[in-house]
Amino acid sequence: MHGLGACHGLEIAFVFDTLDRPEAVALTGPGAPRELADAMHRAWVRFVASGDPGWPSWDATRPVMAFGPGAPSVVRAPRQDELDGWDPYRG
Repeated sequence: MHGLGACHGLEIAFVFDTLDRPEAVALTGPGAPRELADAMHRAWVRFVASGDPGWPSWDATRPVMAFGPGAPSVVRAPRQDELDGWDPYRG
């Protein structure tokens, strides 16, 4: 992926399922994961159609949907150790 890492706008081709467009290939490189695009696109369409993307609403447990690699899954309080490092009363 051209060494860009998690660059701004990279998710757009996955959300709108347009991985085959030249603009998307310029960001993702060839062979972007189709399964990821399918899962992310389904979640956005489901959210637009019903208001429910398919995972729990935000609450004190901080649920986040993690997409790829593998099947999407809910992760609770991701990167908590990093957050704790910014809190002088916890770290």
